[in-house]
Amino acid sequence: FSGFDCDSDPCQNGGSCRIADGGGYICDCVAGTTGTNCEIDSFNECDSNPCHGGICQDKLGDYVCYCSPKHNGKNCEHYDPNFPGGIGNPVFTTVDSNRVYHQDLELQKQQCLQNQCPQKKGNNRCDEECNTYACDFDGNDCSLGINPWANCTAPIKCWDVFMNGHCDKECNNPQCLFDGRDCEKSLPPCNPIYDAYCQKHYANGYCDYGCNNEEC
Repeated sequence: FSGFDCDSDPCQNGGSCRIADGGGYICDCVAGTTGTNCEIDSFNECDSNPCHGGICQDKLGDYVCYCSPKHNGKNCEHYDPNFPGGIGNPVFTTVDSNRVYHQDLELQKQQCLQNQCPQKKGNNRCDEECNTYACDFDGNDCSLGINPWANCTAPIKCWDVFMNGHCDKECNNPQCLFDGRDCEKSLPPCNPIYDAYCQKHYANGYCDYGCNNEEC
């Protein structure tokens, strides 16, 4: 705004002030408002009945819905078993979530370029700032993103039988991660006759022959 009459910022609700040709001021009001100072709501947003079964309250250029329990959203349009009722909150849809995800991914990719990650990729050095999905996991220079089965050449798919409680000898090697230790023999329990005694006399400086075995 400009001019003496506009110095007091008389226009409300986002209206802009300008000096009138004959003196005084004129407020140019945003849509939905009117009046000398844009103080009047000229449009009732509740006329279209936007609230699905809820109660609509008209606001200046907007509206709010008072929703019944279990109905949430700007227009009470979403079933929400945990919503106690009241003013509906906007709910992200799957489309909204995907849009936000892709926008965030693009920002991360821009950050990758700023960090010169394409040039650092594959330099056999882990650059933590590039060790993300958006930056292609630093070309696998860091542990994150490396396929742990890349060197496993067993005739069976060791990742399908990994830690399944059965010893698959084809996978019991360093390249196939020792079959998730499925081939390690589990020790039988300590002889119950000696168990309590061995626990009590463990590491007491004396050799107790009944306890001198792997189980105990």
